[in-house]
Amino acid sequence: MLTSGDLASDQDIRWCPGCGDYSILAQMKKVLPEIGVAPEKTVFVSGIGCSSRLPHYMNTYGFHGIHGRALPVAEGVKLARPELDVFVNTGDGDCCSIGAAHWIHAVRYNMDMTMMLHDNQIYGLTKKQASPTSPIGTKSN
Repeated sequence: MLTSGDLASDQDIRWCPGCGDYSILAQMKKVLPEIGVAPEKTVFVSGIGCSSRLPHYMNTYGFHGIHGRALPVAEGVKLARPELDVFVNTGDGDCCSIGAAHWIHAVRYNMDMTMMLHDNQIYGLTKKQASPTSPIGTKSN
């Protein structure tokens, strides 16, 4: 049986201390073995941003794409290889701004894949720039 250690890549994690992305990564490594997901049949697709580095930290197949386009890439993977478990990892800026139209269509297509939206309500990579999900009145750069 797989363990969370089997899903860890050899990449150094480059997130800021205390970032919530660590928790999401830890839960993915914990849950995937529990539900019987095989690393060799798993693909993580992401866009751009801090959260989208997650495919680098998983010992699975991965695709680190372009800003806002994780869902179309993931849909292409799923159409070409329907037997694969496809996970989309995206941030609030990547999904809810430039990728918003893709998100709406992905919901409409209802493909068999899992999307994780890391909504920290701020663009972390650009150091506190307001994102589409920032609360009204957020003080930012």
